[in-house]
Amino acid sequence: MNQDIVPADKELRKKFIIFIVLVTILAILIEPYVKGYIEQIEKLSPKDPELAFKKSMFILKIALGFVSILLLSMGVYLVLLSRKILRSGQYPPPGMRVIRDTRLRTGGQARRTAISFIALSSILIILAFFFFYFPFAFEKTMEQKKHGDVKLNENVAISIT
Repeated sequence: MNQDIVPADKELRKKFIIFIVLVTILAILIEPYVKGYIEQIEKLSPKDPELAFKKSMFILKIALGFVSILLLSMGVYLVLLSRKILRSGQYPPPGMRVIRDTRLRTGGQARRTAISFIALSSILIILAFFFFYFPFAFEKTMEQKKHGDVKLNENVAISIT
């Protein structure tokens, strides 16, 4: 068995940690605004449930759209990485920087890794399209129920706890 090690790129590791910290700080800064918007929807719900529903759908579309973009980009990245692995016959492929010491996998191990990445990317891409499609389909279904044979109860309030 080949025991070659691809050494970690300390500069890439540093950039990765900084990126994670910045994303965490951004999430912490955005959270009060999202919470305030949701509280506004809760207060509006008993007075105007239709407007509250539209505002709820807006925030759902934004959140799931963002999640869809992240899932789709990760899926595409894994497909491209899998192609490089299959072409080179090794993982990590030549020239790839890693954030920790990584054992070099060649031959069958590299091929299995690439196939695993392809399977994972397929799942991620399917989920991305589902998360993008779901809020629009849900909104359309609710509109059909409202204007169709089934009526929504106008006295229903949206409560998020």
